[in-house]
Amino acid sequence: MSLSDALAFPVMPPDIPTSFETRRAHRRIGPYLASLVVIGLAMTVLVYLSSMQLLGWKTPILNLGRFSAAPAALGLGTSQQDVILYASPNTKEYFVGIGANYDRLLTPWRGYFKNRHASYQEFTETSQLRQINASVLILPSAVALSAQERADILQFRSRGGAILATWATGTRNEKGDWDGWQFLETIGAKSIGEIALEPVARHLVLTGESPLSHSQPAGQRIVLSKVSERLLRLQGEGTAARIMNWGRIPDPERKSEGAVIFSETAAPAGRSALFAFAESTWESEPEPIYALLDNTLQWLQRQPAVVRSAWPYGKHAAQVIEMDTEEGFPNALRFAAMMQEMSYRGSFYILTSVGKQYPEVLSSLSRDFEIGYHGDIHAGFKGQSAQQQQQRIDTMRAEMAAVIPEIKSFTGFRAPIESYDGTTEALLQKAGLRHHVTDPSRTEARLPSFARIDGVATQDTLVVLPRTQRDDINLAKENLSVEQTRQALIDDLDLTESVGALGLLSVHSQNYGTDSVLTQAMPAYLAHLKLHRDQFWLASAGQVADWWRERERFQLSAKARGKVLNFDVTITGKSAFSGASLIVILSRKGVLPTLQELKVGMPKASIRRIDDYRAAIVFDTLNPGNYAYQASFE
Repeated sequence: MSLSDALAFPVMPPDIPTSFETRRAHRRIGPYLASLVVIGLAMTVLVYLSSMQLLGWKTPILNLGRFSAAPAALGLGTSQQDVILYASPNTKEYFVGIGANYDRLLTPWRGYFKNRHASYQEFTETSQLRQINASVLILPSAVALSAQERADILQFRSRGGAILATWATGTRNEKGDWDGWQFLETIGAKSIGEIALEPVARHLVLTGESPLSHSQPAGQRIVLSKVSERLLRLQGEGTAARIMNWGRIPDPERKSEGAVIFSETAAPAGRSALFAFAESTWESEPEPIYALLDNTLQWLQRQPAVVRSAWPYGKHAAQVIEMDTEEGFPNALRFAAMMQEMSYRGSFYILTSVGKQYPEVLSSLSRDFEIGYHGDIHAGFKGQSAQQQQQRIDTMRAEMAAVIPEIKSFTGFRAPIESYDGTTEALLQKAGLRHHVTDPSRTEARLPSFARIDGVATQDTLVVLPRTQRDDINLAKENLSVEQTRQALIDDLDLTESVGALGLLSVHSQNYGTDSVLTQAMPAYLAHLKLHRDQFWLASAGQVADWWRERERFQLSAKARGKVLNFDVTITGKSAFSGASLIVILSRKGVLPTLQELKVGMPKASIRRIDDYRAAIVFDTLNPGNYAYQASFE
């Protein structure tokens, strides 16, 4: 593999201050009279705003950080003044020896700092680290390290320094001979082998609300370029990303592994983050990785951050279970009985040409569960004319109304064979439907999204809920036994929990017969879900859609200074808001912040530990208005 030359960036000279001319007092004041007037007015405005703040008026808190981040992620921007990029001379010599150029792996980092307009230092000797304590040291695929380099790096970490290492850092000695995985293990990674970056499994899938990816949505896919360097198979204390196929399904033997891991050992040692891939994998399309680097460096510098939680009431993930109710329609009652044992109001999407033939079954389902539409007949909508689609939507609604006259509350839709287009969604929205359960390919993340329909406000738009788990048809194609099906269902649920995503499991009535594989496997799945229910928001599809739309009224702004994080919560609209919760990234492992209201009469919030690196701030019902708080990380 050929390696390109490094980028070079010019260094600009500093501004040269001018001297102050000696003048009489009134002559010296004259040029600054306008400035003095502005300062006087500013002081008056400041006093006024401070007084009104005490009376409950809202004043904005701006995020002045130098890093760009998603709107939901707020905290202290990373200044980068204490970030060191280590260009190892031994690694450079090793690459020369194999006919390559180490600058190819340094260039993406230089490009990142240039893109972010951030300062950093580039070292070529580890002896330069000996007088430095609290900083971040980047080891970019520093494959070949001498014993002295390793010792200096580990001493740096023992003094509280943080390390970000990529790929096979430290696996060879200064001569380029293989030295094993001990160095990576010392800084928090356990290697269990390597894998080729194949076209099928080369998607980096991010964990939502994790310390290293908190500004990115749960389950976000990032495509890694295919290169000759093999990926490492790593395990660590925390996982911020995994390697999966396009459908976000990990190989069973790699379900406990991570492609981005992190850890923090006991004080005074520092934090570590390790990427299992080389810089060449993101050189061609760097922007998705840049946001991951933003969050990673922020965490390594122990800068607290706060984000809106994806889910209400401090829950870490959401679970929806729905049935496409078509052929074998009476089997829906068997499925309903299992849902009732869970005290769960699941969702049924009715193929109305079949449902009208079983009015008693349909009426029974409508009393205890959410009912939606699965179309009129089992044929896709995609590609049909607007007139044809409108006729089908009118037909399905008329057939439903013939059995259950009051259909206003039926606002969900799931297209037959997951076949639909933009025309379908525009007509659904016009007909009063408000959520659409779609195929897995609809979104890059594993979270709800809003359908783009011209002229429709957010509060009225169609919420898209992607199917994120393998359904019974997917599993049947794999020819799995009952036990294998149980395990596959449970694995998908565990992945949903660990990623913090929307879990949406779809099953079909025709596959829910008395002795079917799915019917036999489902009880174990539900039992596993019950054991983890504290982590999941178990909701109907309509409840998730309503929450996602309502969540837009829940706004957050924040600013951090050192160990203090101030944040404002604003509830817009005219009605009370329930379920508001925030995720706080902790500045020190296992240490929860103290929370204080910054205005008189502010509603109190509770802080719940999620794990050693995160906590949830959960509010009771909040009325419309602005609320100011301070989290202290002493």
